[in-house]
Amino acid sequence: MATVEGAFDLIPEIGATIRISLAYLIALPQGIWVSLKILVVCILLQQAQENILMPRIMQDSVDLNPVIMFFALLVGARVAGLVGVFLSIPIAGMLIGILDIDEMRGKKTEKLAE
Repeated sequence: MATVEGAFDLIPEIGATIRISLAYLIALPQGIWVSLKILVVCILLQQAQENILMPRIMQDSVDLNPVIMFFALLVGARVAGLVGVFLSIPIAGMLIGILDIDEMRGKKTEKLAE
């Protein structure tokens, strides 16, 4: 089951929804309350993963401020859709590196500068 959910997690935009729906449907024969509890827990965990963990993980690998990273994802999705979601973080990192904007870098650069 974890392998299937991990595979759905690779699908951007709708992968998490499919994964949570699958967990809900599997738990449904156990009772409506159990499945609703599982649904709420899955949604909370997914939101924590997407909004807290992923920006911090990407910050260490790309050296971008999490707010800038989130903004880049929003702009990339709005401008180019699904392709923009994939390309927004590398493009933002490249532009910040080329333009040498230290204020938009992550904590790693700020610690080195001090």
